[in-house]
Amino acid sequence: MRQRVQLPFALIVCGVCALTVSLLVHITSAIQYLHSQSSLGQTRVAEFSIPIRYAALSTVKSPRLGLYASDAEWRSLLPSGEGFLYLPSDGEHYLVSHYHQLHCLRSLRMYFLKHDNLSEADWGHVDHCLIYLHQMLLCNVDLTLEPANHKQLTPDGRLTNAVTGIDVTHRCKDWAQVRGFMESNYEQWGDTYKTEGTSP
Repeated sequence: MRQRVQLPFALIVCGVCALTVSLLVHITSAIQYLHSQSSLGQTRVAEFSIPIRYAALSTVKSPRLGLYASDAEWRSLLPSGEGFLYLPSDGEHYLVSHYHQLHCLRSLRMYFLKHDNLSEADWGHVDHCLIYLHQMLLCNVDLTLEPANHKQLTPDGRLTNAVTGIDVTHRCKDWAQVRGFMESNYEQWGDTYKTEGTSP
């Protein structure tokens, strides 16, 4: 017999709010995107400088990097330089979006753990991270089909099929290759980070 799983009411409310905000942000993003297309060719955009191969990621249920994992494990998400990349061609530092996303995920975990003691600036960062992660998920649409093969009880007691995303393989960009390049960049240009004062 399967164990009954019941979602907390707060989680359901958060989900409904997230979907509503997601829809509003998506519509706003689409309008901004269409508006920006008219001036797209006018600004030089810096790009990641090496071709990245693809890798497969099979999702698993793991305590690593869960809410109560160690702070050291969460700190290990970002490479030296905290995800910033130095481009000698223009002498500028850029935060690689992948690492900005991981920074936000790490920050949200921290804020979740200390939610009773958040400052106004902390709440502003939470807001920024939720908006930013939503937009990056829109930008990096993953079309992997995840089966609804998990039985779950709804708040009103009905048994329903749910999606966990576990044991599903996704086609991804090779994060290990990106991490290696970031570490090499920091090793070569690390002295430039000490004077810039960059942070996500």
